[in-house]
Amino acid sequence: MPKFRADHYLIAEFVNMKDTKQVGDKVLTALKELDELKDLAIVSKRMEGKSWSEILGRIDIPAGSKAFWAMIKKDLTEREPYHLFIRFDMNAEGETIEDARASVKAWIETKVVPKIQTNTETKVIKVLQPDEVYKPKLA
Repeated sequence: MPKFRADHYLIAEFVNMKDTKQVGDKVLTALKELDELKDLAIVSKRMEGKSWSEILGRIDIPAGSKAFWAMIKKDLTEREPYHLFIRFDMNAEGETIEDARASVKAWIETKVVPKIQTNTETKVIKVLQPDEVYKPKLA
């Protein structure tokens, strides 16, 4: 069966977002329960008066090991209407690219989303393809 690039993103808004490190630790704990996610680590970042946490690691799957990256931030904006942003850089097998994307989305919705919802108080959680993520209009 052919392999396709089937990247997806998970975005979430939390009920209470006072401390990015504390929420980041809860998300990290949830993600560590998934056998496919390896070498996970959290780091705190700060730039221009803003602070956030990042979770780095890799996805170890038969279709090919790829990158994993998450950002946990305090502020919601029109451009970034989320507290949690996860990039799943993945390959997947399927008869078509749509089949491959559907399998990745199903894996995220059935494996990743419940772990995050169990460990955090989420208000909104969505799984998106790259073309569904906010893209600013260029003049």
